[in-house]
Amino acid sequence: MKKSLIAFALTGAAATPAFAQSSVTLYGLIDTGLTYVNNNTNSSGRGVGAVWAMQSGVVQGSRWGLKGSEDLGGGTKVIFQLENGFDVNSGKLGQAGREFGRQAYIGLANDTYGTLTLGRQYDPVADNAQATTFNGQWGALFSHPSDIDNTDNGFRVNNSLKYVSPSFNGLRAEGFYAFGGQAGQFGRDSTIGAGLNYAAGPLYLGAGYFFAKTPREQFSDGNFTTNAPGTPPGVSTTGAFGFVGTPSSMQVISAGGTYSFGPVLVGANWSNARFENAGAGTIESVAGNTATFDTAELWGQYKLTPAATLGLGYSFTWGKVDATDKQPKWGQLNAIADYSLSKRTDVYVMGVYQHAIHTNADIYDGNPGTQSSTRNQVLARIGIRHKF
Repeated sequence: MKKSLIAFALTGAAATPAFAQSSVTLYGLIDTGLTYVNNNTNSSGRGVGAVWAMQSGVVQGSRWGLKGSEDLGGGTKVIFQLENGFDVNSGKLGQAGREFGRQAYIGLANDTYGTLTLGRQYDPVADNAQATTFNGQWGALFSHPSDIDNTDNGFRVNNSLKYVSPSFNGLRAEGFYAFGGQAGQFGRDSTIGAGLNYAAGPLYLGAGYFFAKTPREQFSDGNFTTNAPGTPPGVSTTGAFGFVGTPSSMQVISAGGTYSFGPVLVGANWSNARFENAGAGTIESVAGNTATFDTAELWGQYKLTPAATLGLGYSFTWGKVDATDKQPKWGQLNAIADYSLSKRTDVYVMGVYQHAIHTNADIYDGNPGTQSSTRNQVLARIGIRHKF
């Protein structure tokens, strides 16, 4: 009887078809710490002093995810990624409560023809230019004011189709389009973009562009928040940019580069963010009014030991807001000291000082404080990060 069962099992195994090679990886990251902001205002604009708060996902957003692939043969494979964001201090979902708000896509990758993916994805600015910014290296609190140019990927893009070419001697190109999905208004809530990057040894160059229609409707999970009438619903929930209306479009161009030599890495970035039909003091668009913001940034980091890294950066942002005839400016100094306890765990101390002109200081909206009641604002943080 036992011999019969063994023979049956062997026969069944021989008849089983050979499946293509596939893999699925579960991964994640937890980042939390204590953040201090020295000067804040209440809803009426009056100073209320300092704020201390536990804050999740600063150097990198706290997350867990699944990514995988299936080899189809001939150099082609199916790829997918599902990535969830969460607040480690409260357990709440991130990205306005989305289950997989950070990324959710599937596609095909081919060694010769490139990669085509569909789903909720990063735009070409985040893909190609973010690595040339200090916040691209060390997180959200070093973003350009309120992440006005999305170089810190404060939002992702739904319903998007992305193509990334194979590398041609270090050069890659990207094309991007997001479908609006509005009946009778095919272009509404749509986004179009493109990017390039070049990597050769110690040199990296990257540039990205995107144009998004009705950004407040598209990007409700990021810096565009749907607030009640009477509160600023625009780019910055504090209204620090001098306009609080609903722009009809958002255009961002960003370019920069990094270069490493020995223990040193240096980087530079420039970006331009442009908002059309931006109102002031109203939730409506105002035809003809434009708001533009340029940012120039220079930064560097030094590996003091294999475990210890020091970083320092400075960015300057200048704007012009037609609706208010204001020309606000922000200078921001960023610093970090990071120490690796192991390959997966590090601790860090970081600080930000911002000085504003023709407006009040307002370090990135992701911080636990609010707009300063003065031209200056200081932030400090100590944190720990673990990758798994």
